[in-house]
Amino acid sequence: MDQALSLRQLVAEQGIERHEPPGPPVLVFGSGKGGVGKSVISVLVAQALAAGGARVLLVDGSQNLGHLHVMLGVTVEARLEQVLRGETEPASLLLQVTERLWLLPSDSGAESLYALPAVDQARLHHRLASLYDGFDSVVVDAGPGLETVVRLATMGGTRLVVVTVPEVTALTDAYALVKLVHAQVPSLPIDLLVNRATSPHDAAETAERLTVAAARFLGRELGPIGGLEETPALREAMRRPGALLVDPALEPLRAQVRRIVGNHLIRRGQAAPDLINAGRPE
Repeated sequence: MDQALSLRQLVAEQGIERHEPPGPPVLVFGSGKGGVGKSVISVLVAQALAAGGARVLLVDGSQNLGHLHVMLGVTVEARLEQVLRGETEPASLLLQVTERLWLLPSDSGAESLYALPAVDQARLHHRLASLYDGFDSVVVDAGPGLETVVRLATMGGTRLVVVTVPEVTALTDAYALVKLVHAQVPSLPIDLLVNRATSPHDAAETAERLTVAAARFLGRELGPIGGLEETPALREAMRRPGALLVDPALEPLRAQVRRIVGNHLIRRGQAAPDLINAGRPE
């Protein structure tokens, strides 16, 4: 840990300028590797922000592998493919999930989206991003694949949260993501969240390995923001659409997420609601 601290101080002394663009904070959650729980964390972070009083937009960044609407148990009314064909406007895609939480869903298996060149994918995302200003906070589940995460992080993202787990392959992909984003937007803050840790020590040790590597080989400072422990009840809850937001067995997990959001993911100068107690029964 002393070595990691020294490396972080060295990077900080380089004086890299960081600025936050106008508009709401846009938190992009990415991993590079699928199956690390990134979508679950994105949903719970969005729920925590909404419970604290913000109007929150949750964005399904997988333009053609959308699944957040299934996870949340809401029915898609308009499709992203219709926006692409000019048959409807992006605002028609919005689905209200709770009082202060909205979902911008994506399509799944649309042939026209599958064949869409990367530049047109970026143009489509730019159209969708026009909705961001109508909300206090935006949470983007960047979906699988490095290219998608990099595109979403560089197009309006104010912070990238890299989600990983204590596995060698996950750490390798997380490092690759950090390397690519650092090359594209070196001023973009990058946080690190360790999921499915067996203990706080396990989370800290995993975070240190990636933090030290990024500082030593990239000269890049990462912000470890904590870890989430393995939650056995989550597997059962994921069998039921919408249970992620309301299942009482998941309240300890939701409380962990609220603590991380309150301590690390509130933008400087933004009102910090009581996220620790938000959502608790009276």
